Amino acid sequence: MSLSLESALSFPVIFTLCTCIGVGWLAHWVSGQRVFPGRVSFVLIHIACLWWMLTAALEMATIQPADKLFWGAMAWPGIVAAPTFWAVFLWQYVNSIHSLLPRAKLLMLMVMPLCCWILALTNPLHGLFYGADTAPISSEPGAPIRYHHGPLFYAAAVYVYFFMLFCIAVVIQAAMRSRGLHRRHYLAFAAVTAVPWTANISYVVFGRTIFGFDPTPFSFAFTLAAFAWLIVGVRLFDVLPVARHLLLEALLDPVLVIDPRQRVIEANPAALQLANFPANWQGRPLVEWPVVGEDLQQLLALQINDSEPQLLTLEDGDRYFELRVSAITRATRDGPLVLGHMLYLRDVTQRYLSELKLSEALAISEQRLKTITNLHELLREQALRDPLTGLYNRRYLDEFFMLAVARARRQSQPMALALIDLDHFKQLNDDHGHLIGDDVLKSVALFLVENLRASDVIFRIGGEEFLVILPEVDGADAHKRLGKLCSDFAAMPMETRKGGLPLTFSAGLAIWPQQGDTLDELILHADAALYKAKDAGRNCVYLALLP
Repeated sequence: MSLSLESALSFPVIFTLCTCIGVGWLAHWVSGQRVFPGRVSFVLIHIACLWWMLTAALEMATIQPADKLFWGAMAWPGIVAAPTFWAVFLWQYVNSIHSLLPRAKLLMLMVMPLCCWILALTNPLHGLFYGADTAPISSEPGAPIRYHHGPLFYAAAVYVYFFMLFCIAVVIQAAMRSRGLHRRHYLAFAAVTAVPWTANISYVVFGRTIFGFDPTPFSFAFTLAAFAWLIVGVRLFDVLPVARHLLLEALLDPVLVIDPRQRVIEANPAALQLANFPANWQGRPLVEWPVVGEDLQQLLALQINDSEPQLLTLEDGDRYFELRVSAITRATRDGPLVLGHMLYLRDVTQRYLSELKLSEALAISEQRLKTITNLHELLREQALRDPLTGLYNRRYLDEFFMLAVARARRQSQPMALALIDLDHFKQLNDDHGHLIGDDVLKSVALFLVENLRASDVIFRIGGEEFLVILPEVDGADAHKRLGKLCSDFAAMPMETRKGGLPLTFSAGLAIWPQQGDTLDELILHADAALYKAKDAGRNCVYLALLP
């Protein structure tokens, strides 16, 4: 790439570089100013314009036409990005948007500048951005290039002009909605915004140039300088404090502004109405503010979190407010300086009373639900238990057996099922009556519960028939346990209202899974073993044979 000292020190190049320095300084200066809507987008405009002008200076300084074409293509990210971010800035400013542009949207907005950049750099391959007639305006070394625009150039121009029209529409709409000084400010916006677009149209349509170059970046530099002057000199961005003041006046909720000494220096009409319009209120200490002053002073003394509202209740208990405290700060070299606080009292009386009623209703509903749940559990328990003995009945047996089998499979353990039948119980009923028989059944149930393991589960499945599930025992262990239980039972009279009565039982055992995998299979084998115990003279335990 060839540069000549004469061309590098030419007035157009020096002027362009000086303008670049000015734009760079302006970008740095603006980034350090107080926050205003669209500030980041405003800085990005400076960066895009700076890129554009630097490539323009390099294009002017080079001698060879190929080098000039290269730097002309390198300018395209700035050419497309400048109007793009100008539109974003105006939209954010007019709508008072202080939040940063999301990264995804920022990347999306950079797609078109990058595409134009690539298409311009690859123009020698397709010739659709600049035509074949693109050449220096004369044979003089370092002569400016006269660009012959191709279809892709005009497509990019349409994209840029879309943002141009968008900018003009946004500013005109803002001016129409404003009045007085605000409208004049926005009209100044429109006038300054029109400068770069006028310069660009004069270049594209009529071929007007500065130093043989596109005048648009120079006009952008002028526009940025004009806006900087509006920020500081005319204080254009002070429209926002005025708008905020008008909004404060229109708020239906009370708002107080206090200084560091906690004196009230501003109050909106709602706050004055709440305090019954006190006389000489400006400068009055907050603690002396009628109606709510003392309560506000106490809440501030607690150093409440700005992000979490606090509930404020008036003395009469008829009104409730949600207090939010926002610090009013100013940026300094040593950090933010607190100038005061804004106290925002949001009237939540209706909401709070509704919440109280809802809480009471929920508490009543919760209590009712708890009662219904308890009744449901009680009814279920009653449905699953024998009312005489309190043991589980046949209805619960099927459900429990499936759970017991699932657990036995997980643990790879055997399980025993025992059928117990009281010997000569019908004779006992005939001799002593059914009331005594009921007493005997209760005593038998108590005996079984007290003498079996806590993990064994007992069911009453018939008049004098009981079923016991013994988990984690094999045939030999189950036979041993039931044999001892049988002998202990025979040695202990069953308590009744007529005293103790001797009684024995016979039992049949079946082992899962050797003698059946289902409940019916196990009962069938255990019942067969029980009949053998009966045939053997009763008062004994038999284990079903393996199939």
